[in-house]
Amino acid sequence: MRNYIIKRILLAIVTIFVVMTLTFFIMHAIPGTPFRTGNDTISEESLAVLMTRYGLDQPLYKQYLKYVGNILRGDFGVSTSNGYRSVTEIILTAFPISADLGIRALIFGTIAGILLGIEASLHRGKAVDHLSTVIAIIGISVPSFVLGTVLQTVLGLGLSGWVKTVFHTDYQLFPIARWQSFRYTLIPSFVLGMGTVASLARLMRTSMLDVIDQDYIKTAKSKGISGWAIIWKHEVRNALMPVVTVLGRMIGGVVTGSYIIESQFAIPGLGKYLVNSITARDYTMTMGLTVFYSIFIVASMLLVDLLYCVIDPRVRLAK
Repeated sequence: MRNYIIKRILLAIVTIFVVMTLTFFIMHAIPGTPFRTGNDTISEESLAVLMTRYGLDQPLYKQYLKYVGNILRGDFGVSTSNGYRSVTEIILTAFPISADLGIRALIFGTIAGILLGIEASLHRGKAVDHLSTVIAIIGISVPSFVLGTVLQTVLGLGLSGWVKTVFHTDYQLFPIARWQSFRYTLIPSFVLGMGTVASLARLMRTSMLDVIDQDYIKTAKSKGISGWAIIWKHEVRNALMPVVTVLGRMIGGVVTGSYIIESQFAIPGLGKYLVNSITARDYTMTMGLTVFYSIFIVASMLLVDLLYCVIDPRVRLAK
């Protein structure tokens, strides 16, 4: 067990280092500089001063060594496209909002997806099973911005108009933008979590159906064990293994935020900074956010690998 954990941690460190290195050289291979983003209003003298000040006139290997050293100290540099603010400061300010949105969506998507998959497998071919199929199709095939627009129109504007007509008040149960109180989080969290619901519902259903037909389930039934004990202690626990594998990848993608959802609902998260930094050739911002995202995603995958030992005792016994 200890050797397994050490191997996974070492592999995670190597993965982050590779991502960090590739990001650095790819960004420096893009033509142009962070100080010229499509217009030539800056003079050559000013450009030379800025290049020298931020070390971009040095040989590439020196820039790389300095970049690695700064990263190891937790210094991601300053963002040239955001008023020369510290990248670390931007992450500390914007990431909690993206994480808040992502955690809400992940909790909703995980609970709803797993429960829907369990119900669909226990009532195979019935209404609940067909409903899970419809939800999965909607969640996977309908783009998030389309679903968000529909809910903004129906729940945000339509319901608010009905409330105003009936109760003569401007109270909005489902606000369509901004990120303030709990009411503002409902629609964006639902929209972002629908993809998780769709994926986990179908996967949990398939996994449960595979487990239900196993011999040890038939043995448990023959011993007279209650139905709910068989479902939760034997079927669900064993069916969760492939679900946890997929969930590990989802954690990184959902919690780090969604640029589309954040833009559509005017949520001041971290996603917009990454997209804007790429178009602005903001080296430090792009590299800093990429490394930060990679650390978060690799850490979530590492956590999932360690959870295997909790969910399945056979992993602990494997040589």
